[in-house]
Amino acid sequence: MMVQVTTAQQRTQKYAIKSGHVEYQLSGNTTGTKSVWWDNYGNSSFTETKSLSVTKVFGIKSETKTHTISINKDGQFWNANLIEKTGQKGTIPFQDITENMTEAEKKKMGKDILESLGGEIVGTENVLGNQCEVVKLMGATCWVYEGVTLKSEAKMLGIEAKETAVKFEKNSSVSSSKFIPPTSIKYVDQDQYQQQMFGGLSEGFSEAGYEDDDEDVEDLIPVKYPYDKFQKIANSFHSNNYRKMMVMNTQGTYSAMFMKGMSENLAVAATSRKNGDFSQQQNLEVFTHSGKKCFYGKMDDEDGISLIVDIPTYDTYIILVSSSVQSKSEMLQLMDAFNF
Repeated sequence: MMVQVTTAQQRTQKYAIKSGHVEYQLSGNTTGTKSVWWDNYGNSSFTETKSLSVTKVFGIKSETKTHTISINKDGQFWNANLIEKTGQKGTIPFQDITENMTEAEKKKMGKDILESLGGEIVGTENVLGNQCEVVKLMGATCWVYEGVTLKSEAKMLGIEAKETAVKFEKNSSVSSSKFIPPTSIKYVDQDQYQQQMFGGLSEGFSEAGYEDDDEDVEDLIPVKYPYDKFQKIANSFHSNNYRKMMVMNTQGTYSAMFMKGMSENLAVAATSRKNGDFSQQQNLEVFTHSGKKCFYGKMDDEDGISLIVDIPTYDTYIILVSSSVQSKSEMLQLMDAFNF
């Protein structure tokens, strides 16, 4: 198991080194090798793992052999099990998470994410002659150089996993053919499942009554609310132990996701009022709060509770969606904490 703690960069960038190649030795309960090649700062990457995992539960020993590859390129991914000739493909979610951020803001976001997950940088050590930051996170320790994890150790429930780089080539030439997925694999398209997981955001944001199909999404009117203002408000939000997971601008609709623990999430979005009419939602209570027209309640066919605030200055709706049951007063407190 390798835990990478890196500062997210625009799109799928994750390394500060343009291209490279790392060979790892796996030890612990899982033994074997792992090879990673990348180009364009990680926008294109290829990972191959050959391993044998041995576990013992209640005295019963089991062994599992794996031979897998993982390819990322131009915002798409392909994962393949070369033994079973099966795999998955799809779109990498949250690719534009740091678009429009400065380098300082990206570094701060990486630090904030690390701290929100209870991680910390505990020092520096050399691995293969490279000075790495030593990061502790969720029971794992990682040695990270310019975004590249050169060593990791983790132990949980008696299962130990270690990855140690034995070869590290920086800025080496990597053939573009490395990032072409094999055609012999039967891939299952994961975009539908990702839409259900990550697209829950857009479901909450489309609760205004738009149809949920691609043509309508493409026809959305871009919001007039300034994105830098939305981003600043989302980045400054600190309430009820929620931690920010991402902020993004998708086709002129802004969204941000926050989580508390592992089961509660809070989504906020900004969309043009021309994209829907909340007055058509019969389940919503209409009222005025702090001089703004608001809608509160459970949308048709949706599980979460929503609070919508009308911002006429920007012809914008701010939509707040909670996964857990929230009273109107609690939702208003959260909306007030954002202070749109």
